[in-house]
Amino acid sequence: MQNFNIDYFDPRLLTGVINKRPLKSDIFTGFFKKQSPSPAELFELHVKTRNISMPPAITNHAPGTMRHGDAVDVYAVKAPRFRPKRAFMAADKFRQPAGVNPYNPQDNALERAIAEDMDLHREELDFALETMCCQALVKGKITLFDLVEGNTPKPTFTVDFQRPSNHNIILSGTAMWTDRDSDLQGQVDSWDLMIQEETGYGATDLLLGKNAWKAFRRHHDVEDDLDNRGIDIGHLAPQVGSKYRGTWNGLRIWVIAGSYTDLDGVIKPYLDPDYALLVAKDAASVIEFGLPVDNDCAGPVEIFAKAFKQEDPSGTFTIAETRPLPWPKQPGSVVLAKVV
Repeated sequence: MQNFNIDYFDPRLLTGVINKRPLKSDIFTGFFKKQSPSPAELFELHVKTRNISMPPAITNHAPGTMRHGDAVDVYAVKAPRFRPKRAFMAADKFRQPAGVNPYNPQDNALERAIAEDMDLHREELDFALETMCCQALVKGKITLFDLVEGNTPKPTFTVDFQRPSNHNIILSGTAMWTDRDSDLQGQVDSWDLMIQEETGYGATDLLLGKNAWKAFRRHHDVEDDLDNRGIDIGHLAPQVGSKYRGTWNGLRIWVIAGSYTDLDGVIKPYLDPDYALLVAKDAASVIEFGLPVDNDCAGPVEIFAKAFKQEDPSGTFTIAETRPLPWPKQPGSVVLAKVV
């Protein structure tokens, strides 16, 4: 029998490993459907709004009436590029992880170290994707930064998905949810109808900032009707399941807290504490993946990984690259409202 030596740092092997590592996504990524990786880096974004009316009735002898479909705007956007790099030193090959039997011949310390390294890359890249999906849904646009001279973040371009302006709402006075006489259910129902008129789909999820959640659960339209008795989060990742609060008025209710530090160094909330976000998950929202820019990348892939060596000091660096572009094809599938 012929023996084959495994090159653990072959780009095809590392790429296979990182794409099979557990997904580190969170709630916002879940509103998008991943597309097959593309051999291109430039995408035509077709933003669609409803333009449908009742066709006229005609007689038996009349010709057909010309109809027009949905209104579509087209934009050309280059997929952003993320390429983190980290050191994988030669000494790590021989380091025994905690809790592992050093006398177990079946345990391969190098394989374990590579998997852990790919997990770190995956966590960073999935965090970047989650942040972009959050911006696309909450703000209706994504702003990307580049590093000038390696350390100064500079905004390079903004992808604006053209959300209808009337889908950004600011309540005031007695309409705010902190007023117990406000018509909270009526407001949410009217926003749902706005989404249906734009997309043809009804709202499925209501995401609430922490202050909006506090007012929501205390409101007379909600306090007796929020169903949290049959919550089943066994199929959800822990970081997603912890945000789920049950169902109300046919909607899944989520509480969104926390913040992230953007590339410009500014701390930003995932969802402003005073805001509510109504979403139709069935509407067309996708994530495209552009082709990584690397001579060793043989074809389209969601995440590409490889390693390179240096001699003094002896060590290996691993690199992972992905080019995701979240794209809400129907930007009218979301209503963002300041409710408190």
